[in-house]
Amino acid sequence: MTAAHLPRRHAGLVAAATLGLGGTHATRAAAQGASAVAAPPPPCATLPGEVVGLVLTGTGAPEGSTVVFGQAFRPGDVPSGVTLVARRHGGAPVALQVDVTTRHADGSARFAILAVAAPALRRGQSEGIVLSRASATPPQPQDPAGLGGVGELVLEIAPPEGRPWRADLAALALAHPSRGRRPWQAGPLARQVRVETLVPPSAVGGAASVRLVADLARRRDGSLWADIWLRNDVAMRPAGGTATYSAQLLHQGREVLRLAGIRQPHYTALGRSVHLAPDGRPAAPPPMVTPDVAYLAETGAVARYDVGNGVEEALLARFAAGMAAPAWHVPFAPRGFTQYMPTTGGRLDIGPATGWQAAWLISGDARAAAFATGQAEAAGGIPWHFWDPAGGADGQGGWLDTRRWPGLWTDPRGGAPPRTLPQPIPTDTGWSPDDAHQPDVAFVPYLLTGRRAFLDEVLAQGARSVVSTYPAGRKPSPRAGDVIVANGGQVRGTAWNLRQVDEAAWIVPDDDPNASFLRAAATDNWSWLRAQTPAWTARQGEAHGWLPGAYRDPGATAPWQQDYLASIAAAAAARGNRDAQAFLSWTANFLTGRFLNARSGFVPADGIAYRLAVAPAAPAGEAYTTWRRIGDETRARGWSGGGDWSRVDAHYAQLAIASLAALNDLVGDTASREALALVLAARPRGTDPVAYRRTPTHAVVTRGTTRAAGRVHACVARARAG
Repeated sequence: MTAAHLPRRHAGLVAAATLGLGGTHATRAAAQGASAVAAPPPPCATLPGEVVGLVLTGTGAPEGSTVVFGQAFRPGDVPSGVTLVARRHGGAPVALQVDVTTRHADGSARFAILAVAAPALRRGQSEGIVLSRASATPPQPQDPAGLGGVGELVLEIAPPEGRPWRADLAALALAHPSRGRRPWQAGPLARQVRVETLVPPSAVGGAASVRLVADLARRRDGSLWADIWLRNDVAMRPAGGTATYSAQLLHQGREVLRLAGIRQPHYTALGRSVHLAPDGRPAAPPPMVTPDVAYLAETGAVARYDVGNGVEEALLARFAAGMAAPAWHVPFAPRGFTQYMPTTGGRLDIGPATGWQAAWLISGDARAAAFATGQAEAAGGIPWHFWDPAGGADGQGGWLDTRRWPGLWTDPRGGAPPRTLPQPIPTDTGWSPDDAHQPDVAFVPYLLTGRRAFLDEVLAQGARSVVSTYPAGRKPSPRAGDVIVANGGQVRGTAWNLRQVDEAAWIVPDDDPNASFLRAAATDNWSWLRAQTPAWTARQGEAHGWLPGAYRDPGATAPWQQDYLASIAAAAAARGNRDAQAFLSWTANFLTGRFLNARSGFVPADGIAYRLAVAPAAPAGEAYTTWRRIGDETRARGWSGGGDWSRVDAHYAQLAIASLAALNDLVGDTASREALALVLAARPRGTDPVAYRRTPTHAVVTRGTTRAAGRVHACVARARAG
């Protein structure tokens, strides 16, 4: 249990926050054993001007292979008017291109798409890269008119009967350059543009709701990337419905992608990416990028995952086996997601991020990366994509919102259009979307890869979280926007809807037509929640801090659902939202008090119970205002575990530890530290290091700590000269 190899400024935090977790971040050879895989530590960014380190892991690709990925930044780290340079850990410069998409309020970069000309690395060989500030120099545009050198790139779509429709993608990119906005990437290493056009109904069996969305990129290493999506998502228009077709992508007349016999339900998307070498054949993959997860946690992009403890090798092997199965490649395959979302029980797809995504962040393993990105691709099959061709801030298209369609509810019970969708969401897709169990399908994959199609998924799900919420609670006052997703319903549903709205609002590009609506929705939700806390405090008394919401048992609340909500409030607070910070601080009284009120008659182990009695069951009455009353009523209803920590559910114990760890970092009060220390000392079932390696979804720790034993490293320092 050591704070070795942490920057000096963190040493005190480690001493205060370790609380039995111990250590710092681990290498792959950490003491947890050979059966666990942990991400390689990044180089330390400690010299003046250095911002963050990352690691490239080789695939055998040659020198100069272009790697494109996403990177989030803390406020002020990359100010306006400043750009970045990259150097290998030994000091040699590396060509870098930076395309900033989103900025903080102070003008500094929040998120950017980066491109690196990678060094030659053998398969499995790692090389540290450090990003540092430098005076800005305008990038040299690469083929500013279009995508010269691509050659003939044609998508051919054929209906079951009739003539095929052909789209010359390079020509379309030249004729309609990104709807008049900047290219996605424009510089010496990579240029990427988007093609968007409606597909004629005759090409897809009569459906007038299909869009072709293609992202085309040419990179300095000569490779061509084409991310081809057919989005059957046009809403609020007549003649939408199921599309039937086959499609093939041709490069220089050679087929490089085929989708045969497709039956695509309305409100879904189907996409695949191809990567071609200069000769038109499949290109070797470039090196893999592993980010500094601790730095990402400081930005609020992800939770503070326990990289040091690693992920079990057997779990990663199962990912590889899943991808090797023929079913993985079938169009609209769920790829591990639970299609009937109301399914209960422990699932890797339920959490602040999915367990697969957490495994990717913690392990830095290519198998986890491929699995999670494949799932983000598969998420297009979920029927929750609602595109308004006349929506968005510019009226040229955007995800369906309540600013243009006030009172809209995507549920058929919403009434007649425009109060609901003209074409109901199909029920024969195999999917049953559910707010209370929805996975976060694409935020982490977009965060780490910068793949624009994944941003589409993030924004679609964020907008959907608003329009799928019951309208009666969505506008709780005349002054509130028609966007509140936190007023009523299950607390876990509130948590996941808030997660989607807040993530989308935080990472949406500044010039995106959906940005204004999504950012207002996130702001209004946290502001509304904060405004309710005085009244809730008055009703809840000394045990205040739990969000009211619908629950199966009258008069009960589920503490684990409150933990879900706390994880989302913590993320928003870490991103700088003051209202979310205030709301999180308010929840701390309940989240810590459930473990610290034994003298008041509340059994601490019941803080991780399935449910607590917080009000009369019948008739409905005012909330109980003391911990003693809550404890007495919980025992009287037979819901208490009797103080036996070994009986608590392992999943709920992990949730409690994760929320208390976040409170330690973001609130930092004595009660949070004491509550976390108490729970860790009790060692509930499922909270040992091995359990977290097997199910990493909630493997969250406090700043600068890990569950791994032994001497481990937060980052790799440069060797001292001489």
